[in-house]
Amino acid sequence: MLALATASLPAQTYEAEHATLLGGTRIVHENPDGSGRAWVTGFVNHTDALEFTVNVPEAGDHLLKLTYAAGSAKQIPVFIGDNLLGSRRLPRTDGFETRAYGRVPLVAGDNRLRIGTDWGYADIDSIRLTPAAPPVAFQLRDAPVNPDASPATRALYTRLVAGFGRRTFAGQHEADVRRPVRLDQVARLTDGAAPAILGLDFQLYSQAWTNPEETGAVELALDWALNRHGIVTLSWHWLSPFGGADPVWSSFSTDKTTFDVGRVADESSAEHAAIIRDLDRIAGQLARLRDAGVPVLWRPLHEAEGGWFWWGARGPEAAKTLYRLMFDRFTRHHRLDNLIWVWTTTDNDDALEWYPGDNYVDILAADLYFPPGVHGDFFTVFDRLRERYQGRKPIALGECGVIPAINPHAHWLWFLVWDDFIVRPRINPPDFVRETYRSPRAVVLPPPHPSPRP
Repeated sequence: MLALATASLPAQTYEAEHATLLGGTRIVHENPDGSGRAWVTGFVNHTDALEFTVNVPEAGDHLLKLTYAAGSAKQIPVFIGDNLLGSRRLPRTDGFETRAYGRVPLVAGDNRLRIGTDWGYADIDSIRLTPAAPPVAFQLRDAPVNPDASPATRALYTRLVAGFGRRTFAGQHEADVRRPVRLDQVARLTDGAAPAILGLDFQLYSQAWTNPEETGAVELALDWALNRHGIVTLSWHWLSPFGGADPVWSSFSTDKTTFDVGRVADESSAEHAAIIRDLDRIAGQLARLRDAGVPVLWRPLHEAEGGWFWWGARGPEAAKTLYRLMFDRFTRHHRLDNLIWVWTTTDNDDALEWYPGDNYVDILAADLYFPPGVHGDFFTVFDRLRERYQGRKPIALGECGVIPAINPHAHWLWFLVWDDFIVRPRINPPDFVRETYRSPRAVVLPPPHPSPRP
């Protein structure tokens, strides 16, 4: 009866001109005398916002729709109280149009719902809230997509899936493996605790890098897994297979290379030959981890949808072709049975066009960065990914600046704070880091030795 009663509740519309205006926002009237449509404009700086007080009789998820106007695609953040739910890219409109933003969790009674500014100059006319249907249920595989995955890899996958929805694995990226400092910084912030997941990058193993003595990610990964009993996740800022950039370490950027990933499908092309050469080189490093019995959360071709890395510069088909080529080369040719495959996606409307497919992906990950002072659980991002992929894959934060609020609403499988964001106090205040690592929902590693008494 409760579900039926909730579903029968009417939609509620709130006009923007009746909300509280923050920052430089202002009301615009269609006619000088104030008659006709009125809307709010002036969303330019991060302090520009519009805050509604919305009242609902029952706690639960509600579908939020925005009536807005925008001359091009805009990124619009939404908060409940001070909790950032997400920042969605909404398309351009012809005049004012109404679009679904996503599901938002509300408590019974009054809620402060804020429309903020990320990038763009959208005008807001109104918002509409309707009780939402229950979210799709997760139905996850019981084994990795590689049928030949090693026992250790299967065990890690099982552990992750078993904890999904109940626990979030804390993670920290280490950028400089020659002078690692982030783990020590985490320990100082958390009274000696360590993240369960260490993130490293294979950038300097790329063929284009000419100083192999400066690598060391594999050695650090081996130590972390074998001696600290932690989990390893690896990304790859893949330097251009053609090299040639100045400096070469920036050649993963689209504007720093002439490499055309669209030609990789042509097996007679120089691009295809260069890709195979680079893949075989990286496979040799991953094999060192395989031979030591170390499973890896392998997150290649991240942020392809953005187009700022060469592997995403020619659109979704080229990116998917490259990903599938890598998967087949690594699993069938090199027998890398220690990889759990992670695909980085977004909650944008075209994300599925980039998706390599369920048979190639174990875990979905989102990369989220927000301005200093912004915190939240990023619920709408998590929820849209759950709906878009129909609950078939667990969802993680592959990279983030701010640590997400850990709660049952947005139960990210893990988060990975990127490099020095962990010690930027305006992004991750020390007390917030400590509180997160002490949360009963967080999976962390204890201190390697008892902490000395003060």
